Amino acid sequence: MPSARQAFIFNRSALREMDRRAVEDYGIPILSLMENAGRAVADIVHRHLKTNAAVAIVCGSGNNGGDGLVAARHLHNAGVNVRILLLNDPSTFVGVPAVQLAIVEKMELPLETLTPGHPELRDWIVDGTPDDLIVDALFGTGLSRPVVGLACEVIHAINASRRSVISIDIPSGLDCDTGQPLGDAVRAAETVSMCGGKIGFRQPGAAAYTGKVTVGDIGAPIKLLRELRLPAAS
Repeated sequence: MPSARQAFIFNRSALREMDRRAVEDYGIPILSLMENAGRAVADIVHRHLKTNAAVAIVCGSGNNGGDGLVAARHLHNAGVNVRILLLNDPSTFVGVPAVQLAIVEKMELPLETLTPGHPELRDWIVDGTPDDLIVDALFGTGLSRPVVGLACEVIHAINASRRSVISIDIPSGLDCDTGQPLGDAVRAAETVSMCGGKIGFRQPGAAAYTGKVTVGDIGAPIKLLRELRLPAAS
């Protein structure tokens, strides 16, 4: 991973522009960016895995969840015991995340849809073994409203599980720009932050949610990253 990316910092609007310009100016499909993101996460998960440990990947229906689904199939192909837990009904997946969901369904990966009271979380997270890992792929940097309902229940369950958590791009529930929880947020052991850091990660208290921050390379052109990163003094 190029060390220059470690110093790049982005806010929410810059990351949205990154996706748009990668597609429109450079012709890089979102599907390719998502594939690279998911593979980067799978590589980090492998560093944490202990022998015979299982991985629960908790996915929302957006692009962050799509990244998680990519990571799930790479881990499965490597022989890891993977369970996918969906926050949303499969019928709500659209666009590129729906493509990723169709792939894991055809691969017949273990898949559950979470429900209030989250019995699936009890089976796969709360009652798991201490070495089991959780991958948080619920919400990405676009989240700007408080987390409520089932999503809030799931975040509470993840934090109560005492398992090591790896968050994709940003801990779910953390505001990208302020670094403050939107009601509540996942407390990760490590966050795989795509393209560079987030401006909110610099704020007091954010490290309690992000844990170690590792930059993941999604294949966005370095010229584009340099154009959209925030000034060093921000």
